[in-house]
Amino acid sequence: MITLRQATTQDRDWAYFVKKKALGLYVVETWGAWYERIQWEFFEQTYQQSLTQIICQNETPVGTLRVERRTDEIFLSELYLLPTFQNQGIGSVLLEQLKAEARQRALPLQLTVLQVNESARRFYERHGLVCTAEIKNHYVMTYHG
Repeated sequence: MITLRQATTQDRDWAYFVKKKALGLYVVETWGAWYERIQWEFFEQTYQQSLTQIICQNETPVGTLRVERRTDEIFLSELYLLPTFQNQGIGSVLLEQLKAEARQRALPLQLTVLQVNESARRFYERHGLVCTAEIKNHYVMTYHG
C-alpha cells in the first residue's frame, strides 16, 4: 500500500540521500560530476519541509514528493524514488492522483525534467504530459486535463 506522510525535521538528510540516489547519474551526465558541496547547498536552499511528503510503501519510506499548489497550476517539483522502488507503479499511482486533482481544479499539472533523463520523460509522456517548453537542461512538461 502506498501512503504519504508529512516530512519532519528528521527526514531532511534522508530526503537529500533519496535525491542523490534518484538523480545522481543524471546530474553527472548534465554537469559532469556530482559536486557534493554545491548539491548540498542547493538542496538546503530549495528544501521545503512543509511541502515535502515522504512516500511510503507498506510503511517503508521509499521516496519524496513535493507539490506546489499554485493559483494557476499544480507544480510537481519533486517525485524521487529510491532506485530499488522504481518501476513498481508507485510513481504512476501518485501521478494519476495529481492528474485527477488537476482535472478537478481545472488547472494544468506542470513539472520540469532533466533533458538527459529519458526514462523520466517517457514515464511522464506515457501519463499524458507533453513537452511544452525547454529551459536550460530541462524540459517543461504539462498535463491539461
